[in-house]
Amino acid sequence: MAGDGSNKNKNEVTKDSGTSMTFQYPVLNSTNYTIWAVKIKALFNVHGIWEAVEPTTDAEVDQKKNNMAIAMLYQAIQENMVLQIASLTSAEEIWEALKVRHVGVERVKEARVQTLESEFESLKMGE
Repeated sequence: MAGDGSNKNKNEVTKDSGTSMTFQYPVLNSTNYTIWAVKIKALFNVHGIWEAVEPTTDAEVDQKKNNMAIAMLYQAIQENMVLQIASLTSAEEIWEALKVRHVGVERVKEARVQTLESEFESLKMGE
């Protein structure tokens, strides 16, 4: 039904045999970057557009693939993030910006967990 949101973050791919598959795009949030990136890479490979994100040669990326990858990335991130990356013009730039933002956050969280574990162990030994 139109407007019911049932197709939100979904994309349909039709195979040469006439069968179609529907993929649901995971939405990136502040805690799921690693699994999100794995799933998006798999989906982009299915669509044949991963090379727009990670070119294999120095040749210029096909503009149609770049545009498709950008559109799909916009579907897979929250609206506030779309506004933050809207000035970037390639799927590769967008991917790197998202990676830098979220991998850094994950590393900070891991370091904080390690610090808290050390503090906890120190407190336990002090008892």
